[in-house]
Amino acid sequence: MRAATVSLACRRALARSAAGWARAGAAPGARLRPARGVAAAAAQQQSGRGGAAAPAPTPQQQHAALQAEYFDREIEALQESITPEVDAKLARIAAAIPGLSAASRVLDAGAGEGALIPHLQARGVRDILAVDVSPAMLAALQQRVGPPSTLGNDACVRTWLGDVTELPSFQGPFDVAVFNAVFGNLLDQHNALVRTCFLLKPGSYLVISHPLGRPWHEGFRAEQQQLVPNELPQREALEALISDLPLRLEGLTDEDDFYMALLRVPEGYAHPAAPIWLSGSVTSGFGRGSRQLGVPTANLPPEPLAAQLAGLPDGVYFGWAQLDVDDSWPEADRQVHKMVMNIGKAPTFGDAEPKLSVEAHIMHRYSADFYGQPLRLVALGYIRPEVRFGGLQELLGRINTDIGIARSQLDLPQWQGFAQQLAAAAPRRS
Repeated sequence: MRAATVSLACRRALARSAAGWARAGAAPGARLRPARGVAAAAAQQQSGRGGAAAPAPTPQQQHAALQAEYFDREIEALQESITPEVDAKLARIAAAIPGLSAASRVLDAGAGEGALIPHLQARGVRDILAVDVSPAMLAALQQRVGPPSTLGNDACVRTWLGDVTELPSFQGPFDVAVFNAVFGNLLDQHNALVRTCFLLKPGSYLVISHPLGRPWHEGFRAEQQQLVPNELPQREALEALISDLPLRLEGLTDEDDFYMALLRVPEGYAHPAAPIWLSGSVTSGFGRGSRQLGVPTANLPPEPLAAQLAGLPDGVYFGWAQLDVDDSWPEADRQVHKMVMNIGKAPTFGDAEPKLSVEAHIMHRYSADFYGQPLRLVALGYIRPEVRFGGLQELLGRINTDIGIARSQLDLPQWQGFAQQLAAAAPRRS
């Protein structure tokens, strides 16, 4: 089972009547038992070779199994909870998402059996990927919307069984991602937002909503903390949650019986502190970029840059770079070039005492090494926070994605003038 991204059914579970609870065989305050699927898997985790035990299920896997078992079992009662009042609130959520059209691609994270989908379609949306951990919910969703096209480039409603944090990158990018009546069920809300940002276009929207409101959600959470481990965040908590993400809070409606947060990836991934001007003499780093990843980087010592780096989240930025060398160097080496830069401590490598580094991959093949030479950078866009990947191959794949994003974004007119500013600021050499 995958980690917890659960369905719209969470919201419907909250809406159920006492009769619905009785029919489901559970009282509102009943504690949930560990998922049978995970328990069975743990008992049978013996490898076919040599009898070696497989790794025990992670907390996220256990939580996902708990969610899947619960919502698979409760599907009929939860479907019946979609009252006209609830349906009107779902329509309100869809109506409040800017820019939806026939050209939009929407990720419905925790889609359940698809109660939000007709309202997205009423806005003209045709291309929707519905993600959920519950097989029964997705089967019901497919019955609701009909079978998907067999052609991969046809706009239709498709399903994907699992956690949105494990959704393959080729499924994106999306114009909108929606977490409707599911955000409190996530075991790690920050990680879910990080991984979803990987799938979003610049200028796209991310929605966190609950048509029954935060107070009611908190009442249910108090009774079912295993099922709903987290709150729907109020403004201060939400701003803290996204402080290191390429997301801006565009609006928050927090009524007694309705909750909707509208977040946006900035156009061009623009960082609010940009332009960020950095300079220093290139120093040697760990050698990982060239030796282990095949992506050479120029390192700047972070200590002299403390003032510029203060308040910046660790993560991946893009902008322009220029090496300040004399006329004995080829002209191409002296020009301004695109760059993607990581500020952080490289958590994937698991150093015992990680140190902050500033590493820029400059998109130019230089004629010679330039250790000790002065380098000037201007960072403009912020792509993603620094995260720990599952290994070097996963890290390398994401680095190549970051390079591609930086390369394409720097072709936009809004960033061209900064290359000229960087060149104009070059010190004159006698």
